[in-house]
Amino acid sequence: MKLLALDTSTSVLTAAVCGDVRLLAETYVDCGRAHSERLMATVDWLLNQASLTLRDLDGLAVAVGPGSFTGLRIGVSAMKGLAFAMELPLVPVSTLDALAQGSAIANGLVCPLLDARMKEVYAAVYRFDQGRREKILDDRVAPIDAVLDELGEGPVLFVGDGAALYGDRIRERMPAARFGPLAVGPRASAVAVEALAKLNMGGTYPAADVSPVYLRKSQAELARENQTAFTGS
Repeated sequence: MKLLALDTSTSVLTAAVCGDVRLLAETYVDCGRAHSERLMATVDWLLNQASLTLRDLDGLAVAVGPGSFTGLRIGVSAMKGLAFAMELPLVPVSTLDALAQGSAIANGLVCPLLDARMKEVYAAVYRFDQGRREKILDDRVAPIDAVLDELGEGPVLFVGDGAALYGDRIRERMPAARFGPLAVGPRASAVAVEALAKLNMGGTYPAADVSPVYLRKSQAELARENQTAFTGS
């Protein structure tokens, strides 16, 4: 199984190629808002480094969010275009699932946090038992205190840029909190691992069914709703 995976849910553009459950190549570049300019060139370079072409791939995977609205639209649209053109399955992966996958913990609770702006975070919570993962709090967008209210006072490993942003508040509320490498964001290799697990369970993943998961409305949508409410039309 040769798989190309992509994550553009944050300012980081990360892509990976896996073959036969081995990581063949991966990129990780904080490109700000330049995803659209760099994405296809990155994919071409990555495949070349792995001595592969698009025709050699058996599937594609993409992080569908939550995360940056613009980044998600760009990444999902690009991968859907490739999937349609090459007639490949496209596996959608939660950005937070991928972050938890990369936490490298055997036992305990993991809470990936991504900065959602507007004083909120994207969050989920996972329990690891002998390396087996159970999602105990689904993907959501909320103020950091609302997330911490769900966790109690036990030790929790926090990862992601939201953990860095709200580290002081987390330590104040949860002195036993632990933190992963705060400088490391989502990795496409973790997206690939999540996708391979889904494919191994026998699911089918048509590209037409894949869409970004935003969890909340965009500023533009909210502005339109406010304008409609104000004008009454």
